[in-house]
Amino acid sequence: MNRDREYSKAIPYFGYGKIPPERDKHVSEDTGSLIAVVKLFLRSWPYIRPLLLGHWYVPGKGKDPNIADNVGGEGYSFAYAPIVVIGFAIAAPLFGYAPTDLSLASTWCLYVCVLSLCVNVAALPFARGGAQNIVILLTALSGILINVVTTFFIDGYIDGFYSGVLTVLCLAGWMIQFRFQSHRLEARYRISAHLVYYYAIDFIRRFINLAMGLVLVDLLNQTILLAEPMMPWLAELWGRPDLARGTAEVLTVEQRIDIVWLHMQIEFVLWLLLLPFDIFAPWYNVWIMQRINQNLRLALVERWHQLSLNYHSDHRVGDSIFRIYQDSSQVTGVINRIINLVITLGSYATCVVLVSLFSPLVGVIAGGVLIPAFIIGHWAMPRMRVRSLVYRAATSDTTATIQEAVKAIKLIKANRSEEHEQDRFENDSVIAMNAAFSVRMMVVVVTILMFELVCVCLLAGEFLIATWASEERPTFWPEIAEAVGISFVIWNLAAFDWVRGQFHEASGDMRSLMREWLSAQDMAMGLQRVFDILDVEPDIKNAPDAIPLRGFTKEINFDQVGYSYQSDRPVLEDISFTAKPSTITAIVGPTGSGKSTIVSLLLRLFDPDKGSISIDGVDIRKLTVGSLRQQISIALQENVLFAMTVRDNIKYAMPDATDAEVETAVRIADMANYVSELPQGLDTLLSDRGGKLSTGQRQRLSIARAVVKNTPILVLDEPTASLDAETDHRVMANLADWGKDRALFVITHRLSTIRRANQILYVDSGRVLESGTHEQLMQIESGQYRGLVEAETQLQSDAKVDLE
Repeated sequence: MNRDREYSKAIPYFGYGKIPPERDKHVSEDTGSLIAVVKLFLRSWPYIRPLLLGHWYVPGKGKDPNIADNVGGEGYSFAYAPIVVIGFAIAAPLFGYAPTDLSLASTWCLYVCVLSLCVNVAALPFARGGAQNIVILLTALSGILINVVTTFFIDGYIDGFYSGVLTVLCLAGWMIQFRFQSHRLEARYRISAHLVYYYAIDFIRRFINLAMGLVLVDLLNQTILLAEPMMPWLAELWGRPDLARGTAEVLTVEQRIDIVWLHMQIEFVLWLLLLPFDIFAPWYNVWIMQRINQNLRLALVERWHQLSLNYHSDHRVGDSIFRIYQDSSQVTGVINRIINLVITLGSYATCVVLVSLFSPLVGVIAGGVLIPAFIIGHWAMPRMRVRSLVYRAATSDTTATIQEAVKAIKLIKANRSEEHEQDRFENDSVIAMNAAFSVRMMVVVVTILMFELVCVCLLAGEFLIATWASEERPTFWPEIAEAVGISFVIWNLAAFDWVRGQFHEASGDMRSLMREWLSAQDMAMGLQRVFDILDVEPDIKNAPDAIPLRGFTKEINFDQVGYSYQSDRPVLEDISFTAKPSTITAIVGPTGSGKSTIVSLLLRLFDPDKGSISIDGVDIRKLTVGSLRQQISIALQENVLFAMTVRDNIKYAMPDATDAEVETAVRIADMANYVSELPQGLDTLLSDRGGKLSTGQRQRLSIARAVVKNTPILVLDEPTASLDAETDHRVMANLADWGKDRALFVITHRLSTIRRANQILYVDSGRVLESGTHEQLMQIESGQYRGLVEAETQLQSDAKVDLE
């Protein structure tokens, strides 16, 4: 009950919940900025690029696995496209396939945009690097402007044909390229450019919706409600030119009823046109985003595997899990936000421009929202970033707490610590909840402020256009309305309704922009945590001239090796010894003396600070890491098992091992008896903690996993610590027999195992104090090894007396 009362106050009615000062951040600690956030987004480019540029498909050769280049390469050329585009741009007007009435401002506007398109397309094959990206952007903008002008400002169909063909020809140059090779023309085709396809789909959908929306609003408000004649091109298309403006005066009731049916038909056709887009676009968006997320997540896990044990020992497992699973998914949110920001910004700019054509004052009011929005954003964005980092760190801690509790469930139950662990989890969970609440509150505060600001602008703008509509004042630029063929020459009901709609859309777009940009700060902080890992350079990596290790035939040599985890605390100093094939090297000594670090250096889990380790005379730092570890098997004292069958656990390091090789490993590890008692034998499924296997059974499975790898070097770290003496004897005898022509390293305290060794290294305080065979070391008076053996023998003798 006390706990219920305590945590019911986690989030107060007013203000924010409590976050401990050591886990909180102040806004002054924000190191981000607009430029920093944009840079974080740009760093996502390598994971976005494959789905934007796609791949090349070459007939007869198939799909090129490499990401396609922007324009040209490998001898393939985009140069034909400028010739075709410029040729069509000039020829079409000459043959009557483009607007030719130069008395109209809209026609001049069209050809200015066409000229810009031609210039940029012509420059594209010659541009390189950043200049090429700029030219591509200018080409795309010119194409968009051409389509906008021909759709909204020029009457008829011929202009639409002209702009459509120009657009297709430009895209064709980007999608299809040619080269001459061996006196033969070869082609390649761009495929899998999914982000381009998605943008095109969304642009077409919005274009259709906007164009048809203009037609429908004019048809409803002016023709149906006010009995004004129809737009000439629509009347002609419907087959009733007698109802067009300039021909008819006022429409009769019967004619208006007929037009109601036309309005319904257009609505239905619009719905049919948009239905495939509305169904396919969301699915396609999710598919693209998951592909991008997968690319980043795979890169993150790959880098995580490359990081040294020093990094992993300094970071909680739960934090890494959260970064890999949750923070990495922010890349999809970033892409969505970029798409939404571009679309929303374009929509906002379009609305402001269109409204300004009919009233510059209303356009200023709609555009003026930007100024206070920037002020609010300047205040809110740093706070959002700081709160987001606190929230993500707190949630990572909660994940880590859960992971640690699950891993230690036996210890928790054995010590009756369930209530303590529950309190620990609840404390972390409450902090994470409070941190998340502070992030959501920031979104709410900014949304409310923007809503209030937009409402003031909406009221002012609507009051003005309502006043003008009631007075039937002329619009600012009636020539545009006449060019389009709609009745917005004066402020009437249709003009009021359409401009109000555009004004509302512009206001909504501004709120959306602020909300999207605010959310982008949170996502940027998630990406920052991801790139923090990707930015860590692995301590262990291949040298530029590294060579593969093919095998081991002569010797492994440690020459005055030194290593320290921290510069002021050396772990190993001047370690020197040699191990040859067909020998067992036992490494003994007190706990914490550096025994496991020696074999870790052999595996290049760390690199020595001084000295060298060589195999057959080659420094292992000159060998590729993968080939080195491929030639070494290791059985750890910590018996890590996976949620798979016993057979698959044994084959973990050697997935291609045959059943005969698995059976051999089972025999050497003395597993046959207990495997036969399992429900499905080797095919029994285990949990990731070994199910109901005893510690000794897990240890033998770990030995079998090392044996099946069949490497020339075997490392055993306390391999039989949990086995009884008889089983230990059998396992070590099997390993000694199997280990002929191999070098075995054994870290152990068992005298029976130590006596089998060809050489024994007694390590203490990071130094090899004594080395030799068992007999040689026992001859050293007051020797460290001799003292260890005598103490162990005395303990065994005392234990036997106690039992008797």
